[in-house]
Amino acid sequence: MLREMNRFVLAHDRYLALDLARTECTSPAQREFMHIQILEAYLEVQFRARHIAGMQFADGNDYVDLN
Repeated sequence: MLREMNRFVLAHDRYLALDLARTECTSPAQREFMHIQILEAYLEVQFRARHIAGMQFADGNDYVDLN
């Protein structure tokens, strides 16, 4: 579980860093590339969160609700 939590934190930190860096784009190509990278990072954060929730549910934590 700790390994998955660390992966989630790393993915979230990457997402935040990309979100901050997107304001520095100067050309349309850079903005498009950054937009794609941000979307990929967002999807990874969501995947990691669902994986953690699934592990908690499998451990018998009935309060976990997968949306």
